[in-house]
Amino acid sequence: MTRRIPIFEYNEELKSKKHQVYKSLIDGVTEAIKTDKETIKLCEVKNSGVFITVEKPEWKDSLDSALKYYVSTEEYEQCSKIKKLIDKLWKYLN
Repeated sequence: MTRRIPIFEYNEELKSKKHQVYKSLIDGVTEAIKTDKETIKLCEVKNSGVFITVEKPEWKDSLDSALKYYVSTEEYEQCSKIKKLIDKLWKYLN
């Protein structure tokens, strides 16, 4: 299945879209590990062709941020998914 990358307005506050951004991060890192990519597209700025990306060295810290967010919203299924992804990422990088 093709991953859907969220599209946001240029001046839209991403803080209010954390759920969508973190979901895109999780899906993007999962896909990147499977396809051996160095960068993921996190989201797109509407009508610009510009993407906000995350490079491989930043994936772990970004997933840690996502984990904190999902703990704070008590979405423990997502927390479990992220922990497994961090473990998989650790093996992938070493």
